[in-house]
Amino acid sequence: MKIENDNLQLTIEMPKRTALDREDFLVNTRNKAAVEFIDNFYKKPIKLGILIGPKGCGKTHLVNVLCKSLEGINWSFLSSENKDIYNIFNTNDVIIIEDINNFNSKQKEEFLFHSINLSKELSKALLLTSSLKLSKLNFKTLDLVSRLEAMNTAFIEEPDDTLMEALIIKLFNDRQLLVKPNVVKFLMQRIERSYSGVSEIIELIDKVSLSQKKSVSIKLIKTLID
Repeated sequence: MKIENDNLQLTIEMPKRTALDREDFLVNTRNKAAVEFIDNFYKKPIKLGILIGPKGCGKTHLVNVLCKSLEGINWSFLSSENKDIYNIFNTNDVIIIEDINNFNSKQKEEFLFHSINLSKELSKALLLTSSLKLSKLNFKTLDLVSRLEAMNTAFIEEPDDTLMEALIIKLFNDRQLLVKPNVVKFLMQRIERSYSGVSEIIELIDKVSLSQKKSVSIKLIKTLID
């Protein structure tokens, strides 16, 4: 697939209304285990887990679902840039560290290792997310690797056709774009079978549609996909 986006006019983009509630998450066999993992995360005796899935698969959506479910429970995101890690752990019951696949330095590995140890020491819940499976992270700290391998893990797989179709419709709806079934079918036959591939082409379609002041149609999409 070749995507072209030359000579776009300057436009004012309308804000997306991304639906991030529990009922908005598209569930099927490719992600059902991950949804159950999040639904039961804080109910488990050992609240240490890793949510793994490719870019754009909905990890942030599911983290948002978890946070909304924690009524009366203090939670916080934690990044490797945070200098007050002890305070975060002492004042919150659930700590979330996203995108550990981007931890590519000894300092960040030490931060992650320390966070896991603190969560156990203080009996705090810790949820990690990653776009790569543990075997692909290539961490150098062996003790960190063993800690991660011992944690509960849930996976989101690349979408099948059923999920792809539903995802295309949702992403158009998030951008307040109404499309006909034949447009969805046309896209299904031509775009990459991945979450990131779907997101990228729909973002481009939205920008071109807005720039050229045209509705989303097969004719418009043909100018973008070769």
